Amino acid sequence: MKNSRYRQVFHFLGMAAVVLSLTCAAVHICNYLLVDDTGSYTRLTMHELYENEENIDTLFLGSSHCFRAYDPELFTELTGKTAFNLGSSSQHFDTSYYLLREAAKYNDIQTVYLDMHYKFFFVNKESRDLVQANIISDYMRPSLNKLEFLTQVSGAEHYTNRMLPFRRDWQKLVDIPYVREVWSKKQTDAYKNYEPVVNEHEYYAGKGFVRSDAVFDPESVTWWDKFPSAAEEMNGDGAYTNSCIQKIVEFCRQNNIRLIFVTAPSFGKYLDAVEPYDAAYGYIKAMADQYGVPYLDFNLCRKERLNLSEEYFLDVDHLNGKGAEAVTRLLARLDNEEVDVDEYFKPWYDEK
Repeated sequence: MKNSRYRQVFHFLGMAAVVLSLTCAAVHICNYLLVDDTGSYTRLTMHELYENEENIDTLFLGSSHCFRAYDPELFTELTGKTAFNLGSSSQHFDTSYYLLREAAKYNDIQTVYLDMHYKFFFVNKESRDLVQANIISDYMRPSLNKLEFLTQVSGAEHYTNRMLPFRRDWQKLVDIPYVREVWSKKQTDAYKNYEPVVNEHEYYAGKGFVRSDAVFDPESVTWWDKFPSAAEEMNGDGAYTNSCIQKIVEFCRQNNIRLIFVTAPSFGKYLDAVEPYDAAYGYIKAMADQYGVPYLDFNLCRKERLNLSEEYFLDVDHLNGKGAEAVTRLLARLDNEEVDVDEYFKPWYDEK
């Protein structure tokens, strides 16, 4: 009787294992056929993070302002410290927190530069766009950190889309031309070997950095007076964002990581259009002082230290490759803790 009971249990477990294996295989096939990530910078960044054989000393975290502003290879060349840029499009601070934890599992990180763009401070957790957080989690290795990331940054109603990437494009399953195109692009050596993605004016330059050769034309912008002011953008409840930043601060303290807040520069005329920019700077500076964290806002750089005209920008809010080189060179000098930052920065943007 006992042996019969054991056989039933083993049979059940065997069947469960078969069902689970078939389900995982089906999910993998659907993801492969429906998710077109052949042009994804994030796929390359996460792959390079996991395959990186050098210890990462310095980590950059933030949105597209981050991965277009700080060139880790140039930073390493100038400082001798290995660096990596884990920025991603529309990266919210909760995503930055889980990426920091993920990177710290594999590296003895010494310094984190956290980009503090003011537009992300008053984003409501329930209403924000989860697309980019989903894309990050798609490429994270299975772990408790990934499971927590999947379940904590969104409500249960989003779990299906977060945990099953193909679910976001499931309606394309019957779109045979689309499926054939995705299949064809994924059969190329470039995709299989994680070769850099190259677009019209920009390309993945390695270690998370995206370099653009485009040059901003201010004359192409005719709606300078239509940009919402910094004060308007920062109107709301920032409790969730603040709680995420606090987690980052505490994680760095617990792991003896030097944390520095930074803000990548925007085009001067744009900052004048969204005045008062000092409202944004003052808010972040107060938070930095509260946590005892240094804050380098490159919008406040003195002209003799960093003078960025339109030829250094991709658009009003992002640097091109030339701008990233200028900012990275300056940051490499400031990385020395003995440097007097007051020689490089004004106390306020609108210094009067």
